[in-house]
Amino acid sequence: MNPSILAFCFFLSAFLPQAAGAEVLADSTACLVKPKQVVQLGSSVFGVLAELRVDRADVVTKGQIIGKLDTSVEEAQLALDKFRAESTSALRAAQADLAWNQRELARRQKLANNMWSRLNDVDEARTKVAQDEIAIEKAGDDRKIAQLEAARSQAQYNLKLIRSPLNGIVTEIKLQPGEFIYETTPIVTLAQVDPLTVDLVLSSRRYGSVKVGDDVELRLAAPVDRTVQSRIDVIDPIIDAASDTFRVRLTLANPGNKIPAGIRCIANLPDKPQ
Repeated sequence: MNPSILAFCFFLSAFLPQAAGAEVLADSTACLVKPKQVVQLGSSVFGVLAELRVDRADVVTKGQIIGKLDTSVEEAQLALDKFRAESTSALRAAQADLAWNQRELARRQKLANNMWSRLNDVDEARTKVAQDEIAIEKAGDDRKIAQLEAARSQAQYNLKLIRSPLNGIVTEIKLQPGEFIYETTPIVTLAQVDPLTVDLVLSSRRYGSVKVGDDVELRLAAPVDRTVQSRIDVIDPIIDAASDTFRVRLTLANPGNKIPAGIRCIANLPDKPQ
């Protein structure tokens, strides 16, 4: 056959399916089921780990206290600041002084009207009343300051409580009670396994044929060994030039943590025209 005819036929075979838009892509891609996120949980302050309330494989909820550092100093300071914030003795003393000096002022004004008291005595009584009013205001301010100091002590105490930032499971214990925690030292490892995620690497030919929200069938390997539905929630907007691929992330609901993370799977992408 004429070489020029062969070259023309090869050109047509490469060009026509794309030009006609008739090619159908149906991919089955190997994949791995992973936790949505894995957290190396540490502490924002350093100190001695006094208590650890969880063990490996325990289920934790967001905000749950799973451990704490030594808080003896913070507890003492918090108790002192709360006592000061709740105390009203200084305010009541200033109010009692004000009531007394107001009565004294009234008596001296009455005597001054009858020419039995000097004007200087009346002025002195008025000054004492004004001072008592200032003392009441200061007592109120001092109590507000004490309340703010109590709130600060509570915040400092809370820094030494180790709380879970997510709903998940404990996968590893890094430290035990009695060990010293530095600011970069992880205490436990947590994994969020509901939902689970699956990352796919797809050929650039697939770009535009998958959309966020599309359902994708997953065939899970043993020990689950069944087919489930997942959903696309992220499509990378960049194609890797070296491999001519892009990444897609699937979300897989996992109520009750029945599907273990780490198992292999096959993703069956829907048939879609190129």
